[in-house]
Amino acid sequence: MMLSMAASGGARDQKLPIERNLSLTESYQDYENLSLDEWLTKFGRIYGKRHDKHTTEYMISRLVEEVAELVNPMESQDSAQISPSLADVFSWICSIAYKLNIDLSSLAWQKYGKNAPRPDWSRTGFSQASLADFGQPNTLREWQSFISKLYQNENTRLTPMNALVAMMKDVGDLAMMNRKRSPQDQLSSKLAAILAWTLTISELLKLDLAQVVYSKYDDRCPVCLQPTCDTDVCHPLSNMYVSFGSGTSDEEKYAILDSAAKYGYKTLVNTSSSVQSTRDLSTSLDIMSKSDAACIILPAESFGSAERREYMQIFETLLSYSTLSRGNVWILAKAGKDDFAEYLRMTFTSEKLAVTFYADSNQLRALFENTLSDLNSRKKTLSKVY
Repeated sequence: MMLSMAASGGARDQKLPIERNLSLTESYQDYENLSLDEWLTKFGRIYGKRHDKHTTEYMISRLVEEVAELVNPMESQDSAQISPSLADVFSWICSIAYKLNIDLSSLAWQKYGKNAPRPDWSRTGFSQASLADFGQPNTLREWQSFISKLYQNENTRLTPMNALVAMMKDVGDLAMMNRKRSPQDQLSSKLAAILAWTLTISELLKLDLAQVVYSKYDDRCPVCLQPTCDTDVCHPLSNMYVSFGSGTSDEEKYAILDSAAKYGYKTLVNTSSSVQSTRDLSTSLDIMSKSDAACIILPAESFGSAERREYMQIFETLLSYSTLSRGNVWILAKAGKDDFAEYLRMTFTSEKLAVTFYADSNQLRALFENTLSDLNSRKKTLSKVY
C-alpha cells in the first residue's frame, strides 16, 4: 500500500466525549465493539493526565521509538514481540490524535474512503475495490478489513517489512512537519497514513489489531494498572534534577544528594550559579529533559538579594512543574526564610506550588527520605495488589 500525502482532514473543536464508561468487569470480548473514537477516548482517559505535561514533540518522539522497536522482531518474525509493539504504536497514534484534538475516524474516512491515494503503477490496469461494497467503518476490526480490501492489489507486492519501512518514513515526515510547524491538516493527514500502515501491517501478519491492543491495554495502564494512569507511581524514576539555592549549606546539599542515592536516583546537579545569559537557562532545560524527578532547594536569602540566583530558580521551578509529574517534584525552603517561597506561591497561584519547609540539615534529610519512602511504598503496594 503506497500512500501519498495529500493533505486532508481537520480537527475537533473539543475533546471526544467518553461515549462508553467501560468497567473492568466487562467481558474481554467487548473490545470488538469499540469504535475508533472510543479507542481514542479510552487512551485519553488512561493517559490524559500524563500527556497534558508532554509536548507534541515528545509524544511524536515516543511514536518514533515504538516504530523503531518493531524492526528487530519483524526481522526475526518474533510474533510474541511484534504484537505488543504494534499495540504501543496504536496507543501513541491515539494519544497524539487526542492531544492534537484530531477526529481520527472522520479524517481517515475522508482520506481513504473518498479519494484514496495510490501509487502510479496501480491507478490503471487494475480493478479496484468499490466503495459501494461497504460503508464507513466503525470498529477497529472494520477499519482493518476496510483498508485491506481497499488496497488488496497493492498489498500483493508488500511484505510486512516493506510496510514497516513505509510507515517509518511517514513517522519521520510527521516529526519533520511538526518541527517545521506545518499546518494542522497536514499533520492530521500524516497521522491517518500512519494508522493505515499499522492496520496494513496487522493484516499482512494476520493479526487482529483490536485483540492485540486490548491484550496489552485492557482498560488500564499496563504499568500502574489503574484505569486513570497514576503518573507519580508508574513513571520510571532514575534521574533526579537537583538545584541548590544560594545560601544552601554543604550539610544540606549532602543530605539531599545522599538521600537520593540511597533510594537509587542518579542526581543531575545544575552547577550554574546565576543567570548571566540564555546559555544558563538552556543548561537547566537540557538537564531537566534528562530527568524523571526534580528537587529544588530555594534560596535562603530574602527575595531581591544581590546574587539574583532566585531568577534561575523561578525558571527551574516552573520548568519542573510543566515537564514532570507534580508528585515527583519536591521544592524545599529553609524555615524562616520564606520570602521567595511566598513569592512563587502568590505569583503562580494557578500552579498550586507546594513548598516544604525545614529547620536544619537533619530535618531536611528526614523529610526528603520520608517522601521518597512513601513513593516507594505506593509502588510496592500496587505491584502486590495487581
